[in-house]
Amino acid sequence: MAAQDPSPPTSLESVQPGFPRQVLANKLEVKHLCNACLLLLRRPCQAQCGHRYCSFCFKRLVSCGPQKCNACIKEDMFEEPTSILTEGCAFPDNAARREVEGLAAVCPNEGCSWRGTIKEYEAQHEGKCEFALTQCPACGQTIRMNDAERHNERECPERTLNCKYCKEVFHFKSIKAHDEICPKFPMVCEGCAKKKIPREKYAEHIKFCSKFRAPCRFHVVGCVASVENEKIPEHEQACAYEHLNMLLHYIMGIKVNLEGLQPQSLENASLKIHKLNESMRELEQKLGQLALSPVQGAAQLVPLMPAAGVELQLLSEKSRVGELSRKVQELELKISTFENIVCVLNREVERSCSTLDAYGRQHRLDQEKIEVLSTKVRQLERSVSLKDLAVAESEGRLRELASATYDGVFIWKISDFSKKRQDAVAGRAPAMFSPAFYTSKYGYKMCLRIYLNGDGTGRGTHLSLFFVVMRGPCDALLKWPFNQKVTLMLLDQNNREHIIDAFRPDVTSSSFQRPSSEMNIASGCPLFCPLSKLDSKNSYIRDDTIFIKAIVDLTGL
Repeated sequence: MAAQDPSPPTSLESVQPGFPRQVLANKLEVKHLCNACLLLLRRPCQAQCGHRYCSFCFKRLVSCGPQKCNACIKEDMFEEPTSILTEGCAFPDNAARREVEGLAAVCPNEGCSWRGTIKEYEAQHEGKCEFALTQCPACGQTIRMNDAERHNERECPERTLNCKYCKEVFHFKSIKAHDEICPKFPMVCEGCAKKKIPREKYAEHIKFCSKFRAPCRFHVVGCVASVENEKIPEHEQACAYEHLNMLLHYIMGIKVNLEGLQPQSLENASLKIHKLNESMRELEQKLGQLALSPVQGAAQLVPLMPAAGVELQLLSEKSRVGELSRKVQELELKISTFENIVCVLNREVERSCSTLDAYGRQHRLDQEKIEVLSTKVRQLERSVSLKDLAVAESEGRLRELASATYDGVFIWKISDFSKKRQDAVAGRAPAMFSPAFYTSKYGYKMCLRIYLNGDGTGRGTHLSLFFVVMRGPCDALLKWPFNQKVTLMLLDQNNREHIIDAFRPDVTSSSFQRPSSEMNIASGCPLFCPLSKLDSKNSYIRDDTIFIKAIVDLTGL
């Protein structure tokens, strides 16, 4: 077979491998498979060895240079150079292409009912199927094409939203964090109960709000009162004595702390310095006297004493003066040392005072932060309470769904019958509604209504039982008016003699038209069962429980 140019015309070129095998409606044949990607041939070309490849697969295969044909190797028919794949050894196989493109095809995507040929699939359906799976570029989740818009708008956790208050764009995951900092988020003033105050104006509002309760200005010294803004002057006037007393105790405490910061040696040092100053003054006086006494004494003693005695006395006085001079120098050195110690202690006291001031400022800042956090905690508590309500509603719906039936047959168990009967007689709870039940999963929604002390003509003498048509999720698809036979039963728990009543709806009554509200007017049997039957000993009541059964005839549905 002659080799041709491997580059087919533009119309034959493929930008992707073969068709998936699932697209084939009939039995798969090996000859229709690409020997590289093992999928259905797309724009097939045939190598000189006779094996077929998708044009895309062949170009990718030989893009790195000549390659050995793996199909020839598997079939044990490898022969050089025939089995060597190069750029110039393949040609478009239009016959194989027409054969493949004429095969019957179905869409491989689950839920899609498209059918046609491979050619129609490629031209009209591939890449356009609403049921095709794709990956969300934002969150990476796999979704269907027809769900992409809804996913991007409502479900994607990475979607962006515009804040309805400040119009700022933010990620859905950051909605709670954004609500905590949004300047336009509506706040509620706890004083005047005014709502929808933007967060950016909330601080200014509570500053001037006469009803807002704020801590007393003397809370830093111990006042625990929380007073409305308009009553602050009245509070301060009425509690002036208590505030002054608290302030005095606070200042005295600071003074005690400051005194505690000074070491005990500071007082002792001051006393020693005082004594040293007195000693120095005494020494100075003695030195002054000694400076005069040798001459005067010598002048007085010259006539009386020999010269030798005068000289000895002068020498002794000089030695005393030298000794006193040394003591004075030592004392001066000690005084300078004590002065340095006092300076250091003074600096420590000043540093302690500045530290106390800083602690006071930090304490005030901490109090402000605590107030802000308290406000946030109250807001979170309100949010939690709202969520608790939503959870309670969801649990109620789950209980309702758990007790619902979908075959038109419903058994209602009423326990604590005697207590509920007493409540009905006293008028506290004259009527009770049963959980909802259905004729089918997408059918009519119904419930029962019972009066344990009777209603209308049966009040005080009979147990009244009624049938109620409710608004359901699929009412638009159902036939109206409701026209199915209804059978109501009070079950004998010995299975002997049930109390039964049945009726067919009056199609002209509003009770059986399509509901425009949550439920239609009840219709049924006001004289369903005489109360005398329930008061006597029987098997309708056992363990203070009765059973009511409703059967809706499903004929014609």
